Amino acid sequence: MSLFKSLVNLAATAGVAGAIAVSPIFTLKAEALTEAQVLERLGSIPVFTITDDKGSPLLGAIPQQPNAKPDDSQLLFFFLGPDEAQMMLAQVQKSNPEVGKKAQIVIRSMNDAYTVIRQNKDKKIVFQFIPTKASVESARTILTAQGVAADKIPNVPVFFAIGGQANSQGLLTMSIDQNGKKEQVVPFFLDKTDLQNLLDRAGKEQPDVAKTTKIQVASLFQVLDSMVSKDDKPNPEVERFQFVPSRSSFEYILKNTKQSATPQIAPQTTPQK
Repeated sequence: MSLFKSLVNLAATAGVAGAIAVSPIFTLKAEALTEAQVLERLGSIPVFTITDDKGSPLLGAIPQQPNAKPDDSQLLFFFLGPDEAQMMLAQVQKSNPEVGKKAQIVIRSMNDAYTVIRQNKDKKIVFQFIPTKASVESARTILTAQGVAADKIPNVPVFFAIGGQANSQGLLTMSIDQNGKKEQVVPFFLDKTDLQNLLDRAGKEQPDVAKTTKIQVASLFQVLDSMVSKDDKPNPEVERFQFVPSRSSFEYILKNTKQSATPQIAPQTTPQK
């Protein structure tokens, strides 16, 4: 069974963790999900990139492999965690002080990132989303325990929970207040720790639910693909999928709210060490 069918079937199963309620974070109104509408939902996922003082992203050279043909393509990184972006900024400042003294971390949404990618699809630029180290390690731990090979670990993992008995499992849902109306959403967390904290809190009030709930992992891009309506018809189950940014990203954003205009690609290369 495909990931899409598995997720839809689980979401359609009623009665699993339905009473869990948390405060909404970056929630969006459910609509019929065309590709454009799915991309709009990416506005809930913050990304961090390195730019110069004018907001133009810094581009890195692709490392040359032995005996490989020369490649003058450039790299643009979108980090899903502020810590990884800060590490890259420190590397730029160390390897090229002249460029580094003007470099900065800029906060965008993944929707903005895809806009940049579409606008520059004909240029020799390789775009890469960099997950947090913690999320990759969490995904590796979960999937290794399930017998999944290391090379099958998602490039950008997201975490969700399933619960219930073997013959009636379903996806964990959260109750949120959407314009004064209670709605059930299926959350996908970018940080496993945030999901675990939610389950720990819920377990104090709903121990039976907590005992049968397990955290699973999937590829963000596969989930996004599953959300796109293949025939432009609404799917009420997939419409409930929502993404929850990491707490560390949210806290970083609160501390760094001053942002420049949406950057345009500039042919500036960050030297590699």
